[in-house]
Amino acid sequence: MKRDCVLIALSLMIYTACSSTQPAAIPPPAPAPLVAAAEPQAAEEFVVTEEIFTRTFDEIEAFIDNLNEIIRKRNYEAWTSYLSEEYIRETSDQAFLQAQSETPVLKKSNIELASLQDYFEYVVVPSRSHAQVDDIEFIDEAHVKAISIINDTRGLLYLLVREDDSWLVGVW
Repeated sequence: MKRDCVLIALSLMIYTACSSTQPAAIPPPAPAPLVAAAEPQAAEEFVVTEEIFTRTFDEIEAFIDNLNEIIRKRNYEAWTSYLSEEYIRETSDQAFLQAQSETPVLKKSNIELASLQDYFEYVVVPSRSHAQVDDIEFIDEAHVKAISIINDTRGLLYLLVREDDSWLVGVW
């Protein structure tokens, strides 16, 4: 019995000794950096004066009014001139078009989008021909969200990008 107690005590001491040295043998993982590499560093807040806001809002309102007229006339060629290259590339992508084809409205109507022109005809024309900009949100001087308010709910109307001193519908 005394021998069993000694063996148990020795086992516990060895187990405890091994347990206490284990963290030293296998160092804990390094703590994660405070800012992940994929996340952008916190930039200074973009400040917009009332004058810049008003001027930009007026520019965007005129841009969207012109765009609406083009959409109402179903002028595909003119519509594409209001789009950034990136928007055209992403919206023309077959995976994007297939995903849009799976939306309830298009699926119910058995519409399969195969091209950017199909997207224009079946998605843009019915949904954007009477769009109205009610507010804008600056991301920076070249990126602005056009906001529409419907039934007291703010909704994203367009992501706009300024390229070569002109506004274009973009993605970012």
